[in-house]
Amino acid sequence: MKKCALFFAAAAMTAGAFAGLPSYVKFSSTGPDLYADGTPVLDGEVYALVWTKAGCEFAGFNADGTLVNPETSKLVSAAAIATNQHCPTVMYMLTGANSDLDARGSFSVYLMDTRVKTAAGTTTVAGLDENGKAIIDAVNTTTAVATAVKGGTRTRADAASSTGAVVTAVPADAPQPTITAVKVVGGQVIVKVANTVPYLQYGISAGKTPSQLDQTDLVDGVNGTAEGLTLIVDDPAENRFFKVIRK
Repeated sequence: MKKCALFFAAAAMTAGAFAGLPSYVKFSSTGPDLYADGTPVLDGEVYALVWTKAGCEFAGFNADGTLVNPETSKLVSAAAIATNQHCPTVMYMLTGANSDLDARGSFSVYLMDTRVKTAAGTTTVAGLDENGKAIIDAVNTTTAVATAVKGGTRTRADAASSTGAVVTAVPADAPQPTITAVKVVGGQVIVKVANTVPYLQYGISAGKTPSQLDQTDLVDGVNGTAEGLTLIVDDPAENRFFKVIRK
């Protein structure tokens, strides 16, 4: 795997000609950056710049794109900028409410998996809203690309790899999916599911008995909708019991 060089610089305000200049964070990756399933990052995917308070560990993201612990971390920037399987060079200026962050903590960059999968089999990344901002309201996993280093010091790290991906947390208020109907048509098992949300992907675990539902590869993950989902098991084999799970 290629190495990924992320360059982070937080330029301290200096006297003389540089007085008054804002601090900045500069980052990029050489790639190829990978999702948790081992596939290369899609063009337009989101990279997030996160600040974490000194002495604290970043607690991660929820599946709806919010921070697990906003008391100790801050999402400084999210940009839908992935191209050719990597993150191009970004220089983010630390101004206004962010101007003193460098002195109070550290920065890190995360590859976000915002892929949305539909029952029709299409896969898209979240992309941009009408104001040109990255949409991060549905995040499957995040992968730390590297840890920021102050003072313009250069650091090297692996490219965002599938082994480093972390599954996002399920928000506490997420509804519990409910199977409303199961129907056998030919060799297929059709499972209708209610109480699904767009920021989670759902699948099926199955087994021969209710106590051992350990086969999870029968259905590809599909993002939920307000109207619910229909999940189709094309070949249930010997499985006779089914449960809705997060994929």
